Amino acid sequence: MQVKRKNSLRYAVCGVIASATAFASFGAQAEEANSAEDEIIVTGSPLERTNTETVGAITVVDREEILRKGGATLGELLATTPGIAESSFAAGASRPIIRGLDNFRVRVQENGVGAHGVSEVSEDHGIPIDPLAAQRIEVVRGPATLRYGSQAIGGVVNVINNRVPTAMPENLIDGEAFASFNSVNNGVEGGGLFDIGAGNFASHFDWFYRDTEDYDIPRAPGEQDNTQNETLGVSGGGSIVFDDGFIGAAVSYFDSEYGIPGEAAAEDVFIDLDQTKVLVRGEVRNVSDFISTLRVDGGYSNYLHDEVVGATGEIGATYDNEEWEIRAEALHTQFGPFEGALGFHFAHRDLEAFGEASELIAPSDRQSYGFFLFEEASVTEQLTLQLATRVEHVELDGFGVTPPSFNGNALGVEIDDFGADAPRDFTPVSGSVGLIFDLGNQIALAGNVQYVERAPSLLELYSKGPHEATATFEIGDPNLDKEKAISFEATLKKDEGDFTFGLAGFYTTYDGFIFREFTGFVCGEEFESCGIDGTPGVEDELDQLAFLQEDADFYGFEAEATWRAFEMNGATIGFDGQYDFVQAEFDNNTNVPRITPQRYGAGVFYEGNRLFVRIGALRVSSQDDVAVNETATKGYTDLKLEANYTFPLPGSDTRAFQLGVVGSNLLDQDQRNHVSFLKDEVLRPGASARLFGRMIF
Repeated sequence: MQVKRKNSLRYAVCGVIASATAFASFGAQAEEANSAEDEIIVTGSPLERTNTETVGAITVVDREEILRKGGATLGELLATTPGIAESSFAAGASRPIIRGLDNFRVRVQENGVGAHGVSEVSEDHGIPIDPLAAQRIEVVRGPATLRYGSQAIGGVVNVINNRVPTAMPENLIDGEAFASFNSVNNGVEGGGLFDIGAGNFASHFDWFYRDTEDYDIPRAPGEQDNTQNETLGVSGGGSIVFDDGFIGAAVSYFDSEYGIPGEAAAEDVFIDLDQTKVLVRGEVRNVSDFISTLRVDGGYSNYLHDEVVGATGEIGATYDNEEWEIRAEALHTQFGPFEGALGFHFAHRDLEAFGEASELIAPSDRQSYGFFLFEEASVTEQLTLQLATRVEHVELDGFGVTPPSFNGNALGVEIDDFGADAPRDFTPVSGSVGLIFDLGNQIALAGNVQYVERAPSLLELYSKGPHEATATFEIGDPNLDKEKAISFEATLKKDEGDFTFGLAGFYTTYDGFIFREFTGFVCGEEFESCGIDGTPGVEDELDQLAFLQEDADFYGFEAEATWRAFEMNGATIGFDGQYDFVQAEFDNNTNVPRITPQRYGAGVFYEGNRLFVRIGALRVSSQDDVAVNETATKGYTDLKLEANYTFPLPGSDTRAFQLGVVGSNLLDQDQRNHVSFLKDEVLRPGASARLFGRMIF
């Protein structure tokens, strides 16, 4: 195994260097670069606005960057973006974490419709949306999140694709095919996207496949056990497109099977999940003198996953989630100084759990309906006012428990012997106000204040038992109150020109912040086995977690900048940099658990019309501002080298073949993700080289 590890590292580093050198030889022939960036309209606003015309920080990842980064999950893809981290529990399960907020505070959606999985219920559950199917990904903070509900209190990750076409393709058939290989896990992936147009009917088809083995870990011989991942997806949809809009639908299928590392690896535990989803979308413009545009987005999904013990083939737990929602918003014409949108949002969820999962959360359901309003007014030529508000009603039902003590041994009864059906309902009310100052030279300064209320989630209220995959025994609280937050944010943005940047600072104070904390007790399968480790009758198979509620303050800063410094032989040499930190403390001066450490990095790049080469490093600092019963984490440096070259195909300005290589963790350092529940047991991948190709036609 030692020989294999050394060879893997040697091939990874040498492969990246050799490929980059080869690509550089093409650079001398590169055509003149065009440094002007296309204007991007962000969907975070219901109005057609660019990033600098919106309040709050917005991250946009385009198709080329998605394929270049090559993340197997949305969390992995976005993990190095300022202000965003990942839960990184398994190769097939990693949710984005925004400014220290995760799970029930970060909404993940596809074209405005929720992911409809159970990834927020536990870190070992994957998101049934794959980056390979995305044409663009937007991460939205600020007032626009109020359009999507109180569960987006931390932000929205919107995966944008063309599964329901919104316009006719430029040609009879437009599309792309792609494939890649990764040395660190012998991973292969491939797929294609196709858009076909005839008359006024546009159709879309896409598919993708990924198969990876256990990945190599730094220095130590061998691999990280149970980190394999096999995922596939397919989708087809169509729309009738007319002069003033479109109406269409799509059906997609997602299937993934991936291992659970850590303690679960001893029994070869893996998750086998699948989801079938139906999306419907429509838009009509020029509706009336008062309504300029009417939009409707909806979806229905059926999700099922089994947690399987590979050593025996036994299904330990099953989650069955059926969900549907519909959003309708109407953009009104100019009314005095205001233009904006008002809308309605309804969502219903039935969550059932079987086997061991039924002990964690019994069958439960959630239903919500809300009304929202988003308005914008030009106060002066340089000053714009944005307002947003939302009122929603949430009804939850499930089986909850309120143990008098977390020391189950002292209580002396099984968890099923107490508790009862505990329906709850909440009416969260939220609002925001923001100002955007146009400072000239494409620079915008913005500030906003938000007041947001969030209803507790099903798991926060009703969890009550063992969760084998995470090796925890979780106890919710059916008496939790609404979570309330007041947030202040200031941003400074410049998206055009040779020097672009984005700065954001924020401060949020929470009244009744809901969080999970290790209690210090350990448990077996039943509550009566919980207690102090080493006490007679106490079992130590699982660490006990409890959902608690305390006042807390979050604050932080994010910065990223790109400078296209020099022109050379028709190409550009430039520099980029980034920095972010978040601090979170309770009112008793203790730390909120699992907060992302400070990060900073820089890179230098060469960009021609065909060739792109970049070398950069990201430093992740150590994290010793830890919570009760949480351990500190050492820092590391991630050195990355990437290069790609585009070969234009004859007879077309848009059709091309792109070949690229990306090397990650080239210093082969031990990397542990502080926010992961498995950070003390699971290392991140070692040095790797990823070769990818893409045909655009």
